[in-house]
Amino acid sequence: MDDELKRKNVLDLQFQKYLTIASTSTIIAFTYFVGVGIAVLTKQVNLSDFISVGVLIVISLGILGICASLFFNAIFHLKNIPKVVKEI
Repeated sequence: MDDELKRKNVLDLQFQKYLTIASTSTIIAFTYFVGVGIAVLTKQVNLSDFISVGVLIVISLGILGICASLFFNAIFHLKNIPKVVKEI
């Protein structure tokens, strides 16, 4: 019984960790979109200049790629945790 309780507590901690990762990556991506939107609206980014648009695209792909990778990895683990809990 005590060992089973410890396993469930560890799984609960893992669930919280992956839930935090998923929500944080979503918040970072949303904040990035808002920041880029504000920069474009205030004309801080010149959309007619090829170099500035290219740099913006490269940075956006990097940031959003990392956020998407973390988000989907966390969601994958979140889907597996209930299956493991049922086995215990």
